[in-house]
Amino acid sequence: MIDANEWIGRQVSDTQTIEAWPLNGLKSLVDPELQRDVIDARAAVHPCAHWLYFVPAADQSRIDVDGHPKRGDFIPPLALPRRMWAKSAISFAGDIKVGDRIEKVSTIASVDQKSGKSGELVFLEIDHKYLQDSRLLRHETQTIVYRDHQQYEDSIFTQLADDMPQWSYPTRLDPVELFRYSAITFNAHRIHYDADYTRNVEGYPSIIVQGQFIATLALSRALAALGMPRCKKFTFKAVKPVFSEQTFFIEGRQNDDGKILAWARQEDGRLNMTAEIEL
Repeated sequence: MIDANEWIGRQVSDTQTIEAWPLNGLKSLVDPELQRDVIDARAAVHPCAHWLYFVPAADQSRIDVDGHPKRGDFIPPLALPRRMWAKSAISFAGDIKVGDRIEKVSTIASVDQKSGKSGELVFLEIDHKYLQDSRLLRHETQTIVYRDHQQYEDSIFTQLADDMPQWSYPTRLDPVELFRYSAITFNAHRIHYDADYTRNVEGYPSIIVQGQFIATLALSRALAALGMPRCKKFTFKAVKPVFSEQTFFIEGRQNDDGKILAWARQEDGRLNMTAEIEL
């Protein structure tokens, strides 16, 4: 176990220009009718497009066996091998536009080590701020969970989806689509493209759809269904993996109180992801 107090508050920052080319890639993967022409000059980028920038471009010598950068620089040197994006809460204070010069500041907010029936777990919370000339445009609190390798047990996932959606879109993502999304986010995690590694090392039955990809589709579908171009806040939580070539449904509804719920579920009704949107 690491001393969490040594890592809390650790910070890194970088500055980049928002270029159009990864937005073209995103537009090719998200149905064009669900988003504005994101490559128009000075157009506000897709609400999830910040994930296309500040990607983990570590030197190849610093890449670990799972495809992620080795730990110990910014990310604590956790011994647990399996890494999953558990949840995010994103607040939108202003638009990010093509051509903007944006600074991203990332801070280790907490390192929570737990032990339970499924073994040792570490929850790493990272605070990401996207700024332009010190003005906050976007704020994301991201939680990553680390655990030991275990054989995947499908039966443990029993949480059911809402059975009264206002919109429902059947979705099936193949390995080519997963590869293309990994390419525009420079995500080399092998569980998204290397079937042998995914089965034999991490114990899953097939390659896994990126949580970011599902979240992007869920938000796009919801905003399109509601006729809204943007939102104030978007939160999502991963519940169960979605595997390549598996049919799942992106759904949601708006309650009478205005609260917007979205989710992804598989054909038997079990949840893959939950989300909330504030307009």
